[in-house]
Amino acid sequence: MSAETKRRVIEAAIEVFGRLGFEAASTRTLTERAGANLAAIPYHFGGKEGLYLAAARVIADHARDRIDAIITRLRDGGRAGPVRRIDEAIWDFIQLLAGEQEPDEWVAFFIRCEREADDAYKIIHDAAITPLKRALTETILAVTGGDAGDPGLQMRIAIVLASIINLRTMKNMLLSTLGWTEMSPARLQQLGREIHRMALAELLSGRGRAGAEP
Repeated sequence: MSAETKRRVIEAAIEVFGRLGFEAASTRTLTERAGANLAAIPYHFGGKEGLYLAAARVIADHARDRIDAIITRLRDGGRAGPVRRIDEAIWDFIQLLAGEQEPDEWVAFFIRCEREADDAYKIIHDAAITPLKRALTETILAVTGGDAGDPGLQMRIAIVLASIINLRTMKNMLLSTLGWTEMSPARLQQLGREIHRMALAELLSGRGRAGAEP
């Protein structure tokens, strides 16, 4: 079986698992959607669970590449002061999520596995969110001082990241709450600017405790 078949099966898996969930997605449905035979799943992935995790790794690898670029700029102390780097990192993350460059099928897959808090979710979270949270913590402490294990700081970072992620994962709720019928590019940018402003204020709320240069 070819690499092309493997690619098609993974693409079908992301769509089907995202739409139906792991339990409801049968191997027959998965292979029919991929245009492959039933032997493709055990041959390439060892079974349905192996395919599910392989689909998560594809999304995780893509997310890691995108997030790594943000982290590199965030940690580049020779480029700008920590406040400026935090500011840019938050805005870059908002643009990444708001840009809708990733297919809706990927978002549906993430929403499903996040709801289950399963191994697929852990793969994606550990590849992208954990490194970004760590880099943000380090850079924020360069401004505010304090302890990386401070529960208040960790909660603020978690709330900020979740709010940004929700630009994609809870788009319909945002539309309904705001009384909008669609998320136009202009409205998305407006919403992103508000989230960016509030996020920066929250993350740097302990700034007065240290005298690091911005």
